[in-house]
Amino acid sequence: MDIIRSKDNNKIKYIRNLNQKKFRDREEAFVAEGVKFVYEALNEKADIKLLLISEEALNKNEVDKLMASVDKDKVVVCSAKVFDSAADTVNAQGVLAVINKNTPDPNEAADRYPFIIMCDRIQDPGNLGAIMRCADAFGPAALIINKGCVDPYNPKVVRASAGAVFRVPLLYWEDDAEILNILKDKGFYIVSTVVDSEYTFDNMDKRNKICLVIGNEGQGVADDIINNSDIALTIKMSGKAESLNASVAAGISIYEIRKKLLK
Repeated sequence: MDIIRSKDNNKIKYIRNLNQKKFRDREEAFVAEGVKFVYEALNEKADIKLLLISEEALNKNEVDKLMASVDKDKVVVCSAKVFDSAADTVNAQGVLAVINKNTPDPNEAADRYPFIIMCDRIQDPGNLGAIMRCADAFGPAALIINKGCVDPYNPKVVRASAGAVFRVPLLYWEDDAEILNILKDKGFYIVSTVVDSEYTFDNMDKRNKICLVIGNEGQGVADDIINNSDIALTIKMSGKAESLNASVAAGISIYEIRKKLLK
């Protein structure tokens, strides 16, 4: 078995370059690190382009099973130092995979999913990953990622999603008004979440199709989106906190909206 021992190897350089958004966009690929995440990718039939294994991880039962589940020509083994130079984290367990993105057609997804969550300029990787996880838990749902959002394939987002990145359809749209009008034409009821509103989830009737908008951590949902929504709701709180973390608010809102969808 050939073992890569140079950090300048082309495959290692390729993996390192995937830490950059522009390279991920160009290659339509991203990196998932750790045994659990790679197993998640396999279970969801993700398109694995390359599997990098540190020689220190060889002969571990779970790693042997991973290697056996991937075409041999996609498996690359390297020294521990070389692996560490390619990995984004220090606890990747000597396993990472390069995975081809699965980008669905937005129109097809809007026809297939009655619940869509629009992320309006969510910038914190942990928040976006957590919102993906909530969409996975209370879905099925698709996510719209608009122009101001952090890249959903950022390594930190991928980790925070806890595998949801392989299951939740991610739709990209730069023109907010255009996508909202498309959704309205398809029968979606647009719900923006805001800090202060006279309306709460209790004021909303059940709907067949809902698009829930979660706003930026500091600025909330953009005014143009609120003005193009059917209703702007706030989370009723009994305590003294003035606001909630974006992903916490998203989790509560996603749960409440799921109850409003007709089964």
